[in-house]
Amino acid sequence: MPTPEPPESVSPTPRARGRLASIADAATGAWYACPFRWQILIAITLLTLLTGAIGGILAVFDSRTRAAVEMRSNVELWRHHIAAQAREIDGPADLAPFSWRLAHEMAQVRHVSIRVVDAEGNPLAEPQNSHAVEAHHDREAAPQWFIDLAKPATEVQSVPITAQGKRLGTVQIEGEPDDEIAEAWELLVQMSVLWLGGTALMMLGLYFVLGFVLDPLVTLAEGMRELEDGHYGLRIEPPKVRELSAIVTSFNTLAQALDQANAENSRLYRQLIAVQEDERRQISRDLHDEFGPCLFGITAGTGAIERHARALPEPQAAPILSCVNDIALVSDRLKSLTRSLLNRLRPVALGRVTLTELISDLIVTFKRRHPDTHFKSDFADLPTSFGEDIDLTLYRCVQEGLTNAMRHGRPSLVSVALAVEQTPSAAQVRLRIGDDGIGISDSAAVGFGLSGMRERVRAQSGTLVIEPTSGSGTELLVTLPVRSSDNAKPEAPTHTDR
Repeated sequence: MPTPEPPESVSPTPRARGRLASIADAATGAWYACPFRWQILIAITLLTLLTGAIGGILAVFDSRTRAAVEMRSNVELWRHHIAAQAREIDGPADLAPFSWRLAHEMAQVRHVSIRVVDAEGNPLAEPQNSHAVEAHHDREAAPQWFIDLAKPATEVQSVPITAQGKRLGTVQIEGEPDDEIAEAWELLVQMSVLWLGGTALMMLGLYFVLGFVLDPLVTLAEGMRELEDGHYGLRIEPPKVRELSAIVTSFNTLAQALDQANAENSRLYRQLIAVQEDERRQISRDLHDEFGPCLFGITAGTGAIERHARALPEPQAAPILSCVNDIALVSDRLKSLTRSLLNRLRPVALGRVTLTELISDLIVTFKRRHPDTHFKSDFADLPTSFGEDIDLTLYRCVQEGLTNAMRHGRPSLVSVALAVEQTPSAAQVRLRIGDDGIGISDSAAVGFGLSGMRERVRAQSGTLVIEPTSGSGTELLVTLPVRSSDNAKPEAPTHTDR
């Protein structure tokens, strides 16, 4: 019968690896989130701390070696000295004075302690070694872990005391590394304090030095953001650092190329818009000149038929009048469509009324189509006109902005604000169209209307931004530069709330 295999245990390794991966990802994200200057300072600090730790470990083991050498040499030195003095002892009577004299000599000696015993192994009385007490206190000043690491193996030697062939006693010499360990600890503490202070000063100096060296990179990053916003006329002064100067020179070359390309695109856009407007103007004129007389003829013919039909008897006039009524309805519908189409192709009132009246009439048209939506307009200190090109651009932007708001946002409130703002470079006209609708998604595709609006604004060297508002709506911001010569005589401030 086969032996059943034990169930496989679930290893926690994948879970642990997952936690380690999460920690590593978090650390990596925090690292790259730091400014470049702090990354350099942190890296240098870690390397300095690692170097200092390695140096401290080597210093501890070096202290152990030095303590062992010092202790061994002192034990050997005193062994020879005591052996020479022991040969002068002639009998047991000289042993006690020898012990006292040797104890007094050893009172100021470091790294060595002695103990004199007689032939039976009994210690002889000797004075208190004050240096040993001080060394004991020094040993307590050093931490135990340092003592355990730095203390070498104890060196112990014995010198026999003999006289007339008879052994009178023994001098036991034992190495004492406590003083050397205490001195090593003091030196290590002092060097650590100096090293930490020097490292702190070095990091402080590096902070300012790196700030000075990396300042061109910060300027370059700000310049890149300016280029991203469309300010292609920006130029950065090359720094004195050769490598960074080459990067800044390349940036200026790129900005110049983008500026030239933007100017060329603006010129092409203006030509394109001019061609489109000429075509729209021609189509509008043709519609007005051709459809107008035709529709007038249909209306006049319908009226004549109606007058003749009313002179006939009722049974004969009824079907004729019904057909006349249908023709009149179709004619009125064609008139309305033609009028709307003419207005979409080119506003009929453009150049004949003020810009405020032109846009106000457009807003009234949207109000009639969407009676459930509240439209609010604000036109402050506007001149009569900014010129046909800018007036038409603003009109088209308001037209397309309101159309998109009503088609996609389903708002209950739409606001249109138009004002002139003075900037250090030149005056600008700013158009804001906001709504409280459902907003615009990040993945929304750009339609033909929005693309055309961007082209019109870009042709006038302006900017167009669409962004969500603080609530759930959307805001359209159009900024167009205005030359002072384009402004007509200003009219009285107008504020309407329709």
